Amino acid sequence: MTSIRNDDVFITAFGAVTGAGDEEAWRAAWLEGESAVRPLEGSNEGLPPGYGAPVAFTQKDLRGLPGGRGLRPGTMTEHTFLAVGAVGRTLVAAGLEDPSADADAVADRRGVYLGTYTNFPEMKKHLALVHAMGDPEAAARGEYRIDDSRIMAGMRGFGGFDFLKLMNNMPTAHASIQANARGPANTFLGHSSVGLQAIGRAWDAIRLDLADQFVAGGSGPGTLEGLCLLRRAQGRLADEGLDPATAARPLDRSATGLVPGDAGASVVLETGACASARGRAPLARLAAYSELFVVPRGPHGPLPGPGGIVALAQQALSQAGWSGSDLDYIAATGAGLADLDRLEAAALAEIVGTGGAWIAAHTGVTGFCEAAHAPLGLVGALQAMADGKLPPAVNSGEPWPELVGRLSTTADTGDVRRALILSLAPEGTLTALAIERV
Repeated sequence: MTSIRNDDVFITAFGAVTGAGDEEAWRAAWLEGESAVRPLEGSNEGLPPGYGAPVAFTQKDLRGLPGGRGLRPGTMTEHTFLAVGAVGRTLVAAGLEDPSADADAVADRRGVYLGTYTNFPEMKKHLALVHAMGDPEAAARGEYRIDDSRIMAGMRGFGGFDFLKLMNNMPTAHASIQANARGPANTFLGHSSVGLQAIGRAWDAIRLDLADQFVAGGSGPGTLEGLCLLRRAQGRLADEGLDPATAARPLDRSATGLVPGDAGASVVLETGACASARGRAPLARLAAYSELFVVPRGPHGPLPGPGGIVALAQQALSQAGWSGSDLDYIAATGAGLADLDRLEAAALAEIVGTGGAWIAAHTGVTGFCEAAHAPLGLVGALQAMADGKLPPAVNSGEPWPELVGRLSTTADTGDVRRALILSLAPEGTLTALAIERV
């Protein structure tokens, strides 16, 4: 029978890779109000909207991280590559420089949960396969039909690892090897809120006594060809031809849509006993996690109103034993989508009430990083707790009316003890995490 722990669970480390660099470089850029969005070049050149914040993390960088030499980049899609980059940075911060040296009893109680959108392949090669397998006569009649007898001809351009790379569990499979994690492991798929969901599920697994320690977070290669084309088809991308440095505009009335960005971000969760045994001081205590699904008006939104976002936050605050006035910091989503940002702005004003919580939105720096967006927001909250620096909402000079006077485009300082992280997907999946500084 599974036992339920009532012990506190803590965050003891974090790490990230972003279009602005690792978590430290990203923090510095954010505090300076600098955007990492730039014209897309190389293999991404020509993708809509023509600019974004791709990651410059390389195989050489990966090799220098814990467990990196045992990984094979040739088996990785961009989702996996960003995931292991973030996990490696997190392992360094956690003092787990050589996880493979840990005793079996330790490794057996370490898990990895990561969230991503879906494991998109490189499009060109797989589209060639689809075309090779298509039935030309059916296509001439306006029908779509696969002819399995053509698969062998279509596979001539595929290497031994191509199908292996497409397996949706690959981000967590590689990260588990990297972290020498032999406990629970899973890749969570879903909408952009799934990165924060993975962290909530990791917390559940610890409380269910399935593990003592977890690496959890999300991977979001927003500038990937497949995702750019998907967002374009949904009418979600920002207008073309804008100044890249000011195109990503979170919670701003002049935003024209999503600006794609890449990131991977993760944290280490563990029990107090586990952290003490390793000599690690906790950074923050997990105070609450909530999730909610609100049926949108259409398949890709908008939500019917701000009520679902408010209910989500109230659930988390109630679980933590707080009110909105107790919050010092809110990591907002600020996707840059007018129909979602407008509702988030109204909800934030109601959540905060008369309180003075600092509203932080990092989208202006990184673009929208899909499943890594909220875990990156969590990293920013932890950094603010540690250094007392409050980052600006970059490119948010025309906030929605409810946030006028509440959203600052300049940095400040303050004492951050309690924070709420929001992840709002236009498809209706909403998640929230509350943390308290130790």
